[in-house]
Amino acid sequence: MIKIENIHIDEDYHPLLLKFLNQETNLNFKYYRRKFIERRLKARMIRVNCSTVHSYYYYIKDNKKEIENFLDGFNINYSCFFRNWEVFQQFENFFLKSLKFQREDIFTRLTPDPNRIKQKSRKKPIKKIGKSEDRISFDRLMGFKSKIALSFLEETVLYKKINNNSNRGDSINIWSCPCASGEEPYSITMILDNLKKQIPSFPRFKIYASDIDRDAINKARIGIYNENAMKEVSKYNEKSYFNKVSIPSGFKYSINENLKEYIEFIEEDVTKELRTNLKYDIIFCRYLLIYINQELRNKFLSIIENCLNPGGLLILGKTETIFNSFKSLKLIDPSNRFYLKIE
Repeated sequence: MIKIENIHIDEDYHPLLLKFLNQETNLNFKYYRRKFIERRLKARMIRVNCSTVHSYYYYIKDNKKEIENFLDGFNINYSCFFRNWEVFQQFENFFLKSLKFQREDIFTRLTPDPNRIKQKSRKKPIKKIGKSEDRISFDRLMGFKSKIALSFLEETVLYKKINNNSNRGDSINIWSCPCASGEEPYSITMILDNLKKQIPSFPRFKIYASDIDRDAINKARIGIYNENAMKEVSKYNEKSYFNKVSIPSGFKYSINENLKEYIEFIEEDVTKELRTNLKYDIIFCRYLLIYINQELRNKFLSIIENCLNPGGLLILGKTETIFNSFKSLKLIDPSNRFYLKIE
């Protein structure tokens, strides 16, 4: 079997291959980091037993099905519900504090089922979390850096829309981009729907979820998922928002139809044209920036910055950051990567 370290990237055929794939798929590879492209390319070469880019170039030209396989491996659409669940806990807390509710005032449970999470090199056994522990205060649950974010609460447009008479009644607009196959926007909606059921004064809200991948958007609209997508879902949310369906190979999970009413799924390449002209109060943009080069990264962040209302929150992936070129975006939660757009 071919080993990845033995694959040499031929500088003559590498650009020819990318040019061919661009013509066939309309995907502009110049915006992606070279190392990211090479990793995905080598993975496909191993699968089809091609040791050189030269041989893979002719293989993919003769086997058009491989173009689809390459794209499946190339598209950044891995996700799961409540990925980094503590980020969603912080998101939920911004709503609770804006509404002047304490965590112990409502029933919420985002803590994942420990039996679902694969623990790598964990010295201590997993401690199951009971009901009393689940209602633990936010101050104990989150670290000190996460608590600092709440000192900016009254500067957020979320707080102002909820508490100012002139803004009361305005819808809270939230954007998930890229939304992959829908796990993130559905996670957001589960949190807000759960709060809405318990808080009479809960504001109106709408989730907009966009992605460049048509297949991912179609999957999101259908809302049926494998077991892998459920690894950070609490038992409470599974029971409240999923229907478990038995299949020969195990189980699938379908989203409750009522959640779909809150979400508008949009197929779009935001770097070319936005399908809406909305301004958003909260934007989730997680685990995209690490894959794209500096040119596209800056272009994309400029679009995001422009779409975010003053006082809006931008939430990035835990390994992502914004440098000094975007002065209006202030990091307020280093642990969970929450940014506040300064007026």
